[in-house]
Amino acid sequence: MNRPVVSSSAARLPARSTRRTWAAALLGGLLAAAGLGTTLSATAAEPAAWPERPVKIVVPFPPGGAADVYARLVGQKLAEVTGNRQPIVIDNKPGAGGIIGTDVTAKSPADGSTFLMVTIGHAVNPFMYAKLPYDTRADFVPVGVVAEVPSVIVTGPALKDKSLKDLLAMARAKPDELQYASSGVGTTSHVGAALIESMTGVRMTHVPYKGAAPALQDVMADRVPLSVDIITSSLPLVTSGKLSAVAVTGAKRAPKLPNVPTVAEAGIPGYEFVSWYMLLAPAKTPRPVLEQVNAELRKVAGLPDFRTRIEDTGGQVITTTLPQANDYLNAEFTRWAKVVKERNIKAD
Repeated sequence: MNRPVVSSSAARLPARSTRRTWAAALLGGLLAAAGLGTTLSATAAEPAAWPERPVKIVVPFPPGGAADVYARLVGQKLAEVTGNRQPIVIDNKPGAGGIIGTDVTAKSPADGSTFLMVTIGHAVNPFMYAKLPYDTRADFVPVGVVAEVPSVIVTGPALKDKSLKDLLAMARAKPDELQYASSGVGTTSHVGAALIESMTGVRMTHVPYKGAAPALQDVMADRVPLSVDIITSSLPLVTSGKLSAVAVTGAKRAPKLPNVPTVAEAGIPGYEFVSWYMLLAPAKTPRPVLEQVNAELRKVAGLPDFRTRIEDTGGQVITTTLPQANDYLNAEFTRWAKVVKERNIKAD
């Protein structure tokens, strides 16, 4: 006689009176397991609050400059908005036009504990130096732009009544004779003037110094006629009458020098040049960490006292998302690659 085939598990089912208890227990276990799994999954997906450990912001320049001042202000405010969970310290690593400190950061752990405050030289150096100890693009990732600061074309007493058009006419009449002072090869004051040459076709002679102070000292003494200097260092000398402001390099007039025209207004349409300050991280820093730091940086940018202190130096607070910061830096690479090549700017 043929019998229906019955699975062994079905054959062992308990009687009806106990089936409901068994089913309820099974369902409860499954729900508990599902709940536990959800909790574990959420915990794994949610990164720990930054910072988890002490943080350092490397400044590849000496103390006292704009990059150092802004880094210290950013570090102080980041500590405040994160509840002072961890100390945030500034680590000055000057030398070789910013290369030493940048290299230190490139070789630091990519764990959210090390950042780098850079300025325009970061976008100039890869085209000015034949070889660098790091890959400027591949070894770093932008976290956010902090501020932009315009420069001022300044002249000494001998040229105090000259306009920008006058200076350009002098340069065209006698190519290579008109000199300009800078704080060093590839610095803000160098490339700002090089951009003028690139956009107008005039040829001037670059006189590099070791820092802004000696460069401006020689402009004040009429040993060099002019400089394109960042407003943070030139403003006190302009307001005291020791230097004359010909034009500011930003897209708009500087609030601290409202009567001084922009370079675009004064004779070079389309000219816009600012020194920018940006926070970078080692390239392999986890994306969730970068997103957290960027969010905290944007909180800092909204603090009234932070904005006031940046504006007091002649700067403007800038707020960017991670993609915007990346686009900003890429645009600067493109811009300065062209200028460095055209003007044949090379490291000493």
